[in-house]
Amino acid sequence: MSGEFVPAPLSGEFVPAPLSGEFVPAPLSGDPVRGELAVYESGYVTALDLGSSSFRAVVAGPGRDDSIVVWATGSVAAAGMREGRPIDLPAVASAVRMLLDDVFDRAQIDAGPVVLAVAGDEIRSLDTQVSMSLEERGVRVQERHLDVLGQRIRAIDVPFDRVILHSLPVEYALDDRAGLENPVGLVGTRLSLEAHVITGAQSMVGALRQAVAMADADVASIVYSGCAAACYLLDSADREAGALLVDIGAESTQFGLYSRGSMRKSGSVPVGGNHVTRDLAWGLDMDVNASERVKRRWGSALRTRPAPVGNDRSTAPDEETLARLGAICEARQQEILELVAQALQWGVNRPKLGAGLILTGGGARLRATAELAEQVFGVQSACRRAPEDDQATRPESWAVALGLSWFALKEQRDQPGMMAAEGSSNRVFRPLRRLIGKLV
Repeated sequence: MSGEFVPAPLSGEFVPAPLSGEFVPAPLSGDPVRGELAVYESGYVTALDLGSSSFRAVVAGPGRDDSIVVWATGSVAAAGMREGRPIDLPAVASAVRMLLDDVFDRAQIDAGPVVLAVAGDEIRSLDTQVSMSLEERGVRVQERHLDVLGQRIRAIDVPFDRVILHSLPVEYALDDRAGLENPVGLVGTRLSLEAHVITGAQSMVGALRQAVAMADADVASIVYSGCAAACYLLDSADREAGALLVDIGAESTQFGLYSRGSMRKSGSVPVGGNHVTRDLAWGLDMDVNASERVKRRWGSALRTRPAPVGNDRSTAPDEETLARLGAICEARQQEILELVAQALQWGVNRPKLGAGLILTGGGARLRATAELAEQVFGVQSACRRAPEDDQATRPESWAVALGLSWFALKEQRDQPGMMAAEGSSNRVFRPLRRLIGKLV
């Protein structure tokens, strides 16, 4: 592990602030309350995001009137990870232990279980459908019928080396009536449920669990990072109107397509911001650290939108180097976006996106990325980040960790005891899975 522990400057009441334009992340329910910091005694949640470049943790508790009080956050340089997979468990465990010890100490709480975000190219998704027959003469649909379909979705067969992370309801159908969001109270003879199922590799999930256990912590639940980021960056209006969220990380890029309030497609491509950095190191004949600095200051996703020189003329690269820099950045950034489009079969299925394309993650910080995305996807694009990610000197992405805390705290508020360590009771985690389905 390298680098010193750097706590993120976030404390007190969690009230998301707009970063650009008029976007303000929506609260869990109602409006966040500013002013008095009050924490219920019902507990807290610890969110852990193990990224390829940084490990981030957020300790938060519920406040009054559905507000969230963030008690402590922290980040540490990633160790033992490659492309979202742990390759050195002792190194991962050491970094996680250092991170959790610090945030627990600053939050002045006892160590507890964590909610863990996972990402990387070993995430897969599929669409499936289950159905059940009601009485011949028809019967009024009840909540118990929806529970039966939910159980059948979670019990679908997946390859032996995969584990189901989320089973997200998309829509119901009752006889010949399709596209139902909630069929409870309607009368019919056959009820169907279409769902979007997200899976992870057993080896990756098991290794992450083991690494956290080696850090003397328990995993309460595992959540796909794309779902967590969406909970923070997309509100209900975005998901209803249609939105494509693209999170460009260090080594991989996660994406999620939303329409009519539900996640319709999701996935990951194994390319991220670090690939741009390594391309620059090779193309400009410099070390990786120097190419990262050059990328941040002078890089642009469009050669026609170079970085302004301003008062840095004495330190600016020459015109030939700037031209090569622009060509390399544009080529790789365009490849990332085109791989996402290819995974979504964008040329064949192009849904209406009223909220447009939303970019986030450290890789989306590259100048003119939103403009390039508009050229690739043909829809309005914009960058959104968590408040603590809005720092030019430390381009970490906090949307996943904050989003993870957000819906986990909401569920803990509704279901006391939810944060017991995994294995103690599967029953208490079912509501969390249902909540994820509602939020994403």
